[in-house]
Amino acid sequence: MDAQAGWNARANAYLTGLGVRACCGQDHTEDTKELRESLIALTDGSHMLTGLTVACGDADHSLFCFHGNAREYAVIGGRPVLDAVPLHENTLYDLASLTKVFTAVAVLQLVEDGSLRLQDPIAHVDPRFHNLSDTTVFEALSYQAVLRSPQRIDEQADAQAAREQLFQTVRYTGPEPAKIYSDMNALVLGCVVERVSGLPLYGYLKQRILEPCGMAQTYAAVPPDCLKDCPDYNWEYQYVNGRHLLRCNVTPGSPHDPKARLLARAGMLCGHAGLFSTVGDMIRFAQGLLNGKLLSNTMLMEMGINRTGRFGDGRPYRQFLGYLVFSKSPDQHLSEVPGWMGRHAFGISGYTGNHFALDPQQGVFDVFLGNRCHHRLTTVEPHEVTAAMGLDDRGAGQVCWSDGRLIYSSYRYFYQKDNLLHTPVHRLLKARGWIGSDSRKES
Repeated sequence: MDAQAGWNARANAYLTGLGVRACCGQDHTEDTKELRESLIALTDGSHMLTGLTVACGDADHSLFCFHGNAREYAVIGGRPVLDAVPLHENTLYDLASLTKVFTAVAVLQLVEDGSLRLQDPIAHVDPRFHNLSDTTVFEALSYQAVLRSPQRIDEQADAQAAREQLFQTVRYTGPEPAKIYSDMNALVLGCVVERVSGLPLYGYLKQRILEPCGMAQTYAAVPPDCLKDCPDYNWEYQYVNGRHLLRCNVTPGSPHDPKARLLARAGMLCGHAGLFSTVGDMIRFAQGLLNGKLLSNTMLMEMGINRTGRFGDGRPYRQFLGYLVFSKSPDQHLSEVPGWMGRHAFGISGYTGNHFALDPQQGVFDVFLGNRCHHRLTTVEPHEVTAAMGLDDRGAGQVCWSDGRLIYSSYRYFYQKDNLLHTPVHRLLKARGWIGSDSRKES
């Protein structure tokens, strides 16, 4: 154990040195100092992420900065060996659930051009979903319908069996689950976009979103010559009810999400995950939304309106959700939307370490693109064992894995975003004059 601890100490010193040298980005002016210090705190300090890129701006201006590494280890002989690769301007991130925002925009574009109606039953629009004649596009888009497949899609034998399971999706009619946010709604709606448009989902996105915004570095299938730009999300550790689990089958350039990865073998981009993009392209996407290139302002203002959430009235808390995205919650601890954004704002996180938030009223956005999976402990269940495992109240620290190695934790990274990222972004936006200095929270 002492030898292992010594190896980890040497590794940490080596990686921290690389991380400092890798600290660069487009904007290193004095007013970005607080934000850059937060990036360092999350990477070199708590080691919750291997690296992180943050962008923010309004419809006409933007900046970004990044710090850390896209990869810390290569796997040689079945074990991770130090081989760090720094982040750069064209690092190609797995967007994970940020893909849902693209699917929501695609559905709303079809509604705006009259090709689709929100009140249309899904089975009437796409007969492959024969069990969803009782569910409208609106109900799926707003999470008012809880959709489930009979069996887990990611546990099917092959991509064809996974597709067949997808088209067996039903509307769940049992007791209301504690969590209503789900991949299934976006998965189904991605297929609806294909059916209505006559194009594969990526083909539709390329024609109606990527090309209009000038997003030339956003892919469903990463080109071979760009694989070197993809972070490594492999070697992810999970502790679940006493079991030590290791995910080590995710090659760079393939979706981290297991459903999206399986269905990608059939050439399918899923509506819930599977897109890869750079910070520059995500800035273009946010500005395209704010500039009206993709949706009317009226429709954009509809995306973040709460259609599911409740708080109080003697009933259990329910997630605040809009159109495949999170609405602003009255409980900021549970909110995906920054506290300083307004009631029409929306936000969403991606499992791999990402976040996207946009406020159409104040005309601003922030985007986080990170890697919290690579050689990190991402999951601890139940939460009550974290202290016994040696983690602090933020979920940060190191745990001794079953083979004696010390592994950094990214568990509960998402709860650090308000303090360490959204807050300095807000100050930066005000300092640049991109958001009103008297901007206030809205109820």
